[in-house]
Amino acid sequence: MFKERLLTPGPTMIPQQVLQAMEVPMLHHRSEVFKKHLLTAAEGMRWVLGWDSAPLFLACSGTGAMEASLLNVCKPGDTVIAVNGGAFGGRWAKIGERLGLTVHEIVVEWGAPVSEEQVREAVTHHPHARAFCIQHSETSTTVLHPVEHALSIVKSMAPTMVTIVDGISACATAPVPGKPGLIDIFIAGSQKALMLPPGLSVVALSHHAWTAVEETPRRSLYFDFVLERKALASGETSWTPASTLIVGLNAAIEMFRAEGLEAMYDRHNKLSRMSHTALRALDCTLLAADAPCPSVTGFFPPNGIDADALRTEVRKRYGIRLAGGQGKFTGKIVRIGHMGFVDPFDVVAGITAIGKVIERLGGSANTTAALSAILSEV
Repeated sequence: MFKERLLTPGPTMIPQQVLQAMEVPMLHHRSEVFKKHLLTAAEGMRWVLGWDSAPLFLACSGTGAMEASLLNVCKPGDTVIAVNGGAFGGRWAKIGERLGLTVHEIVVEWGAPVSEEQVREAVTHHPHARAFCIQHSETSTTVLHPVEHALSIVKSMAPTMVTIVDGISACATAPVPGKPGLIDIFIAGSQKALMLPPGLSVVALSHHAWTAVEETPRRSLYFDFVLERKALASGETSWTPASTLIVGLNAAIEMFRAEGLEAMYDRHNKLSRMSHTALRALDCTLLAADAPCPSVTGFFPPNGIDADALRTEVRKRYGIRLAGGQGKFTGKIVRIGHMGFVDPFDVVAGITAIGKVIERLGGSANTTAALSAILSEV
């Protein structure tokens, strides 16, 4: 018998403290008790993000928050620049087209970070674009984009452009790059390193973003940021919130405060290093080796080993669930998530299972050598 481990880039494992916090009797979302939970969560996320104002909470997945962000700062006919280096980067264009926007994509090779030259060229050609959109961590390719450098270029060339960062799989694993002033809208999601079930998005806006929101015609009722800001000032949300998740978020933030943000970032970097070192020792080829994100590691199995067969056997034999590839990487890569409630021993278990299954499938992996290479990090 093996306990199930979710070593995926979302949803992730949930700590017992968070589960227990969410087991309280159902709170009414207009009650004084829930208002306290909501305002505590707003202040807690402001601390996590290093933001200068309280963020908004939306009862939706991260894709909903991406759409809401474009809805609130863009009107039909506006031009948007979007970095497309993976399945989630490509989502900006899909959303923008539905909203009547003209989206100019910076197409980046899957597995590589966007370059400063690509950003500079895009802004040069579209200096009057309304928004610039980028992922901090592109989950599908396990790349950490150089967001701070990229947005510094954007703001120096086009200071009125609204910069929108999808930080869903990077939040709480890496520092927010640049914070307000460089980033105008930052998006986080519950089912990643925030250690919660899916269904809650957090959206933080800068002063410049709020100015853009106020001058943009309001086209959505549910996703109206102005209504949400007004409601939050009274300790409420405009619509029925993901109240149980907000209660759980406060428990997660308590854990973050106990660990400390810098220690939390160091832990995720350690888990990333351990994964990279061990997978190389197992003769796997790393994806995004030059720009790894601290939340998830992608790899191509050794020659002759099928990626999906590897994942299936790891789950059946050892109870460890890994993620596969998306888009052009479907069936070609495996992704091991190490964000949120993950410690070095979870990574050791994952690497052990991967190595043993590679051996079972006919590969020449040396699991003992792979573990020896990383045990000093435990």
